[in-house]
Amino acid sequence: MTYSKTIQFACALLLCGLLLGCATPGPGATDRRYLVAQDADLLERHAPVVVAGESALAYNQIGHAAARLDEAGEEEIYIDLEHAVFYTRQQPFTALNGRRYHNLIYRFHFPRVPHPHLTAGANGGLFVVVTLNERQQPVLITTVHTCGCYLAFVPTSHLPTSAMPEDWPQDKQSVFGETLPARLDYPPDYASDADTQWRMVLHLRSATHRVMDVRLKRLDHIHAARQTVELQPMQSLQRLPLGDGHTSFFHSSGWLEGYVKDSFKPWELLLMSWWALDLNIGRDKQLGDPAATGTVFYTSLKPWAREASNMYFFADFLEYWGWRL
Repeated sequence: MTYSKTIQFACALLLCGLLLGCATPGPGATDRRYLVAQDADLLERHAPVVVAGESALAYNQIGHAAARLDEAGEEEIYIDLEHAVFYTRQQPFTALNGRRYHNLIYRFHFPRVPHPHLTAGANGGLFVVVTLNERQQPVLITTVHTCGCYLAFVPTSHLPTSAMPEDWPQDKQSVFGETLPARLDYPPDYASDADTQWRMVLHLRSATHRVMDVRLKRLDHIHAARQTVELQPMQSLQRLPLGDGHTSFFHSSGWLEGYVKDSFKPWELLLMSWWALDLNIGRDKQLGDPAATGTVFYTSLKPWAREASNMYFFADFLEYWGWRL
């Protein structure tokens, strides 16, 4: 088989995987809304409401990172569904034009993505980044899976059009097969420091946990069973209780340093690693300075764009993707 035919074959397989990733049911009667009940501070007030599709299935439920010993006495990292946690961090940054912004970062995880989906594997999750301006108004919503894939941006009506990428659509946008709004419109009477009835809502597709809709809704208009979410600092992922001590959610050394333990993705390794030049493609990872984490949280599959598309350095990341905040 020639190289060009090999590329065509691999692209066909990848397309099948992407289609499988979208061919799962939409909103239904078994959906569950994950909600932070308090609203005392910025992280609580702006926390997304996550509506997970078909939540009767365990792999669609949000849990918390946990560790245990298996029958052989080996460490095992898994997602415990006893209670749901959003792991959080705040990140102030200065955009390249000198304006100051503040990121509210939320991370949450699911037990697994089932086969035969392209992203099948355990311990995957999702990042939601809410970017606030100096008036503490949300101007941009960024979502991406914790492996760096399926990146999506949804600006809000608080962001001027001049700050958006050129040719940004007016109504809807297509993101790897999902249709998302091109802008999130806040009502004229919305007061970000007082009105806690309006929440940003993410609807997730069953099985793949893809973001399939982002809306602003009043809490009493969200029709799904409710589950309360606890907020914990992101650094708690590095101190999971295990026996009489602690362990990390991430590998701390070696060629897997900075990657989530037990997050191997066989289909992505088989279909994508050889042309993306990354044997760890699809593995979920830590978000942080590569000098400390050992890995780059890149969001572009172009090997030469890994540093520029690293979401940790948010100002450079936005510039790479065409945003002019």
